[in-house]
Amino acid sequence: MNKNIGCLKEACIKENINYYQHHGTGNLISIEMPNKNYVFANWATPLNSQSIMQLCQDKDYFYSFFKDVIKMPETSSFFNPYSDTQYIKYLNQKTIFEIIRKVELKHDYPLIVKKNRGSWGINVFTVNDRRSLEKAVLAIFNIYSVSFDYVCLVQDQINIKDEFRVIYLNGEFQFAYRKVVDNAEFTGNISPLHWEGSKTEMVKDCELIQKLEDFCAPIFSKLMIPFCGLDVALDNTSELWLIEANSSPGFDHVIEDNGESFIIHLYQKILRSLAPGEKKCPISARSVTRS
Repeated sequence: MNKNIGCLKEACIKENINYYQHHGTGNLISIEMPNKNYVFANWATPLNSQSIMQLCQDKDYFYSFFKDVIKMPETSSFFNPYSDTQYIKYLNQKTIFEIIRKVELKHDYPLIVKKNRGSWGINVFTVNDRRSLEKAVLAIFNIYSVSFDYVCLVQDQINIKDEFRVIYLNGEFQFAYRKVVDNAEFTGNISPLHWEGSKTEMVKDCELIQKLEDFCAPIFSKLMIPFCGLDVALDNTSELWLIEANSSPGFDHVIEDNGESFIIHLYQKILRSLAPGEKKCPISARSVTRS
């Protein structure tokens, strides 16, 4: 059972809400509300619609939709020139060389190159010259790789001083944590929490919290994302940048470094939001495993 689901179960117990386990892994849970039943699967909650989840998962779509309201690194997207003929209509650059030429016309080295869909920092590269750019693009377009993607993104690199994840529920700030790599060892994955010895540190500074809230607010003015984690970077000039959004944030690192209380309380609020104004279920939680 993953740690998110474990905290969900504890929240159900505290809220006196029935839950049912439907898979041997423990990671498929339904909850029983007076007005409706809901399903939680792995890290996904029933809060976000499919279209919003797609918007957050597709980094190119997310950038195109929100770039006019919040500061993000300049980003270009490129479709795999060696795709099936049915996708030719999406090709603006028909060879890797044309992609590289377009990148160098629009961006300056160093750059970040990454797959359009994905997480955990997989197939994310820092490139400093044409040779490393070509290598990164070919890695993402490698159809024999489990990390293959049809779309490659190229972004201006930010000189990051600190990186945070900010958690929102129904447009309201819940908490934020800093991704601490002060004494960590880089392991080849540029995602901070994959460094050896990295940890999370809850943000308690009121001024910083307000700064993060003010920065993120335009997203929810343009489109309400019911539940998300926003990755926000602070550069060496104290400017904030949105890196990406996650519609199914995981909390393993938070729980390991700070305990379960933050996440159990968050799930309690999620459960209450699913049945606003409704009376809580009168009996305690129970689990039924489907074989």
